[in-house]
Amino acid sequence: MSPVNYFQIIHKFIPPHSFLYQIYLPHVALVTAKALQIASRLGLSQTQLRFIEEAAMLHDIGVVKVVPYSPPSETQYPYLCHAPFGREMLENEGLPQHALVAERHVGVGITRQEIVEQGLPLPVRDMVPESLEERIIGWADLFYSKRPERLWCEASVAEVERHIAKYGSRQQKVFRQWLREFGENAISRVQSADH
Repeated sequence: MSPVNYFQIIHKFIPPHSFLYQIYLPHVALVTAKALQIASRLGLSQTQLRFIEEAAMLHDIGVVKVVPYSPPSETQYPYLCHAPFGREMLENEGLPQHALVAERHVGVGITRQEIVEQGLPLPVRDMVPESLEERIIGWADLFYSKRPERLWCEASVAEVERHIAKYGSRQQKVFRQWLREFGENAISRVQSADH
C-alpha cells in the first residue's frame, strides 16, 4: 500500500491560513507523536507505524462539518457528529481503514446500545476501536484537547480518568484496560522484558 499524503487531504478540507488549521494541526500532530511513541515501544512494524501516522493525522478531519468549526452558513451539526463525518470523508478519499479510525476514536468508543439509550445524533452502529492501531490512536487522543487554552498541554492520566468516569462504568473499564496496555507502566514492562 502506497503512503498517504495526509497533508494534501488536510489542505483539501482545511485552508492553512484558517483559524481551524491553527487548532487542528497542533492537535493531530501531538496525538500522532504520542501514538507513534507508544507503537514504537510496543515494537509495531514499519507498516503499522506508517498507518498510525497517517490515520492519527486524519482522525479529526470531520470537525470541518460540525459546531464550532463549520461555516455558519451550513447546517449546524453537534461536535459528536465529527466522527461519522470523518469516516464518510475518508471513505470518499479511498481510505476505508483510516475512515474507521476517524469514526471510532471518540473517547474510548461509543457502542450501538449507548447511541440508542442516550439518543445520540449518530448512526446506530458500534463505533468502538477494534484494531490495535485504532486503540493506540484512541488512547493518545484522550490526552489532548482542541480547546485553544489547552491545545499544547498533555493531560495527566488522573485527569483523563476523571473525565472518562463521567461517561459510565463501561468507559472506565475500557480506560483501565488501555492504561494497562498503553500506559507508562505497561511500556516499562515491555522494555524490561526486552533486556
